[in-house]
Amino acid sequence: MQLKHAFIAAAFALTLGACSDNSQQAAQEAAAKAKAAAEATKAAAQATAQQAQQAAAQAKQAAEQAKSGDMSGAAQTAQQATASGQAAAASAQTTAETAKQGAQDVKDAATQATDAAKKDANGH
Repeated sequence: MQLKHAFIAAAFALTLGACSDNSQQAAQEAAAKAKAAAEATKAAAQATAQQAQQAAAQAKQAAEQAKSGDMSGAAQTAQQATASGQAAAASAQTTAETAKQGAQDVKDAATQATDAAKKDANGH
């Protein structure tokens, strides 16, 4: 009889271990998704910042050209600044979409981790 209880206890312990592994894995996946989302958003934001800096530098150059009387060069550089500014705006939109998708991915992963932890707490 004691041997039967030992087997039942061992099976129960293995089941509990598997449950905690599930919730631990879900938590690790949520953390990995959060990190990936943060890295993707950071990369997109850096690209946006570089494009905005380029637009600002071109606008400054156009102003200097206009100041020195080079209206043709100023007009051309201003057009380039406009194009760079539009690219920065599009990049900013992409950054926002990347952040939004990342937040949704993290939210979904956190919900899965919470559900797995609840199942563990309730013994399935």
